[in-house]
Amino acid sequence: MAPNSKIILIRHGEATHNLNDDFQQHDPPLTPLGKEQCVKLLKEAFAAGEWDDFKDLDLVIISPLFRTLETGFHVFGDQIEQGLKYVILPEIQETSPNPCDTGRSTEVLQSLFPGVDFKECDRTNWLVKSHGFYTRDNLPIRAAFVRKWLYERPEKVIAVVTHSGFLRWLTPQDFPFVEPRDKYRNCEYRTYEFAGIQNDDGDGGPYKLVEEQWSRELRKAKRLDHETLQTPSGETVRSTDTGVPREMHGLDGACDDDPDQPTIVF
Repeated sequence: MAPNSKIILIRHGEATHNLNDDFQQHDPPLTPLGKEQCVKLLKEAFAAGEWDDFKDLDLVIISPLFRTLETGFHVFGDQIEQGLKYVILPEIQETSPNPCDTGRSTEVLQSLFPGVDFKECDRTNWLVKSHGFYTRDNLPIRAAFVRKWLYERPEKVIAVVTHSGFLRWLTPQDFPFVEPRDKYRNCEYRTYEFAGIQNDDGDGGPYKLVEEQWSRELRKAKRLDHETLQTPSGETVRSTDTGVPREMHGLDGACDDDPDQPTIVF
């Protein structure tokens, strides 16, 4: 158990369904811009020292959806080849039952990513979201499971490559129902530590994650406008937090209008 561990939460790069909110695409891949974001906003930024704990990274957790797998291996592939531990964890997949948020079988994933260990995907029926553990109703339980799972890991520095929607459930205190919300942009990251609490405070539970102050300040500094992030070298890269249009809320299963729960944005 490592309650003093550092957790870096990362949203995937731009995927093809992000271009026009096409939620009927099955498990979409990254766009060319998404791949560029992975390299310039994450891989090169970490190598340049933007995230100081990168040098001590000893575990990467990746969602088994195609866009997060691509993001994870674009950013951390070199370290993984050199022995960095990783886990493909189905519990951090995206929230909705739409085709864009439904994954591929282990057999297909294995053919697309030969040599990658998908054994965690074989212990759960993670492709089914109409009933069972991965329904929308179970999202608070799933997020609590992941927080506890991270808390109980022995590693000190853990990167999590996941989705904007699920991140809202993982740290619900950061996403109140009122606007403006501080949404994750593509290939944006935030660093967290576990709060020193032992009881459920109703705002993240006994394993509540709290964002580090430097992470908040860096995010503000990097955001040049609503569509642009700055790299350590001063280069600019397009990156947005575009999600589901308001007129589609309630029509595709992707959003909640419940004021007691976080809104889901992909």
